Amino acid sequence: MSYQTILDENRKRLISMIQQIPVRIPEGWTKVELGIGGLLYVGFSQVQTEKLICISSQGQSVIDCNTAQVTFCEENYDELELLAYAPMLGEEMVQIAGEGGGGLRRMTKNGDFLDCVMPEWPKEKVIFMPQYHAWYMEPQFCSVVLDDFAVLVYGFSPCGNYFVIGTSDTLTIYRKQVNK
Repeated sequence: MSYQTILDENRKRLISMIQQIPVRIPEGWTKVELGIGGLLYVGFSQVQTEKLICISSQGQSVIDCNTAQVTFCEENYDELELLAYAPMLGEEMVQIAGEGGGGLRRMTKNGDFLDCVMPEWPKEKVIFMPQYHAWYMEPQFCSVVLDDFAVLVYGFSPCGNYFVIGTSDTLTIYRKQVNK
């Protein structure tokens, strides 16, 4: 069996496994999509974990992930250090991730996990895996939350109650529903 045949068979196997994962909003979460032209970087506050700095060709803003309210502010970020500052977040320097590097959390303390798979490259799928369920072992518990091209950034907030997925033109915010 040739190396290429092995690669092709493995790709078919992976695609078949991924097709078993439902495309949906994860149970217990809500979703909001914002059109963001020229998305460059995002970063969650460590102090106000529902706040997300967003830097794009439209400018810099702080987004409240509870309400999806966007508040524009003066651009103040460092692409080499991957840090941003916004006066409404106090003195905090926020780590950012995006086109110049960096990364957001991929796992929460509750065992929720995000993974990005690309067996049909250049198409990418971001998969949400709740409470330690792996997509390749228990696909029925998982969710494909994005099926698109050119995923720029994805990850959880420090508290794990929010996660975002950014492409060049869209920022999708997921918020965990809190039982009262």
